[in-house]
Amino acid sequence: LPHSPAARWAATLDQPAVVRPAPHPAPRPPTHMRPREITVTEVPELLADPYAFYAKRVLRLRALDPLDADVGALDYGTIVHGALARFIAEATAVPGGWPDEDAAQAMWDAAAEAALGKQGPRPALAAFWRPRLARIGAFVIGEEGRRRAEGGIVRSHVERDGVFVLKRPRGDVTLKARADRIDVLGDGSLHILDYKTGGVPRPDALLDGTAPQLPLEAAMALEEAFEKVQRAPVRALTYWRLTGGQEAGEVKPMLSEAEEVERVAAESMDRLGRLVDRFLLGDAAFPARPHPGRVPKGGDYDHLARVAEWAHAEDEVE
Repeated sequence: LPHSPAARWAATLDQPAVVRPAPHPAPRPPTHMRPREITVTEVPELLADPYAFYAKRVLRLRALDPLDADVGALDYGTIVHGALARFIAEATAVPGGWPDEDAAQAMWDAAAEAALGKQGPRPALAAFWRPRLARIGAFVIGEEGRRRAEGGIVRSHVERDGVFVLKRPRGDVTLKARADRIDVLGDGSLHILDYKTGGVPRPDALLDGTAPQLPLEAAMALEEAFEKVQRAPVRALTYWRLTGGQEAGEVKPMLSEAEEVERVAAESMDRLGRLVDRFLLGDAAFPARPHPGRVPKGGDYDHLARVAEWAHAEDEVE
């Protein structure tokens, strides 16, 4: 066929004269619509993706659970937390403060079955999770037996709610938390533990403020903000990683000196104060994913933020 410029003309019709990428959404609600309370688990979300916090707390949007959903990672975490809470509460209530190994095993089996039944998975999934729960139970019983034998634990508080009011120049903001566990040690100091069935933050994430949950809980404990937990120095912050896999459980110490815990807790509370001054008490916008290096958890609100229109698909969307 003879050469014709028509094909080039047709392609040119589809090309805009100027390409203007869509900007990141950054809503700026009025001050009276901004929440005046925040939980310690919401603080990382507000840091990494303020738009997601805005969609959840200002617009009050929640993702619907899929129909006939199977037990996923979140549900499994709920099962493990429920089993641990019941087991520790019952085991520490026996005379002497801790049962023998056979009694502890029976208590764990009952706690695991109760937690599994409360979540209500299909029989096939329940059969899949039971061996994992049994391996976690063996780890917990062994670890607790060792710690109790050393005589370092006087009392264990499980799933304690905490409330602390931040007094700021522009107003008050309520900080809430539910601590998985707070141990009272022999010298009267406290040891705060958190259970994770997935990944565990690095110790330096507690220091630089990107994983503020445990330091904020320590700050609240230092202010006697948890119910029935008296004010005392916090000696250590620890994660237990509980997967029930080949390595059923692992103890991940984060901070183990009372002076260091107090310093990091104070720094985390100071950062939180500046954060709430900006977003909850001020008039700052809530941008979507403002820090490329911080990957927010979840992503339930990515479609509302229209991430695919302004983010590189491989780097951001996935």
